[in-house]
Amino acid sequence: MNMKNENAKLDFINSLLGIVESYTDVIHKVPDKVYFNFPSPHFDISDQKSVLAELKKKKIIAGFKLDDGYFVISKPGRSMLRDYYLKLEDRPEPKAEMPIDTMIRFDEKTGIISMGGKPCEIPINTNQYFLCKALFDKKFGTPVTETDIVDMADWAKDTKRSVYDAMNAVNKRIKSDLGIEKFIKWKTGRVWIDYERK
Repeated sequence: MNMKNENAKLDFINSLLGIVESYTDVIHKVPDKVYFNFPSPHFDISDQKSVLAELKKKKIIAGFKLDDGYFVISKPGRSMLRDYYLKLEDRPEPKAEMPIDTMIRFDEKTGIISMGGKPCEIPINTNQYFLCKALFDKKFGTPVTETDIVDMADWAKDTKRSVYDAMNAVNKRIKSDLGIEKFIKWKTGRVWIDYERK
């Protein structure tokens, strides 16, 4: 039920409770049956029937039938109806879900790759850091040559292996912290981010 119908449901039950209490005040006991009409543009007869069926299932009323535009409700439980109404009224409103930030970012100052508030730390001034710095400067999917990456820092002599090892280390961290598999790809001297920015 949407929020508008949820409020109309509360109004419906409160109105029914008011009728039951009015009958009780007049005859000084809970009535065996009440006649109830609830005209509402936001809560049609089928909605009303489903609420009454719910009340019957919970044994708050014994039964109901529609007779000439009125519901004839048998054996309504006044205190049970009040308790049920108060329970519904006190129900907390559902919290609106915050959209998840799927944008992935690299902060050069801290060496943190983040997505949706989750951090993935990359040690600063390491091969992994310079790899990320070079790749995040480009549009995702744009290949960067190993030479461009190596020029950024003092890498080991075996540059292909060093870039490849750095890529594997970053991929392992990102998979562990952010849940993204094979974030960075490597092929014949070129490296790129294989992830679609959203």
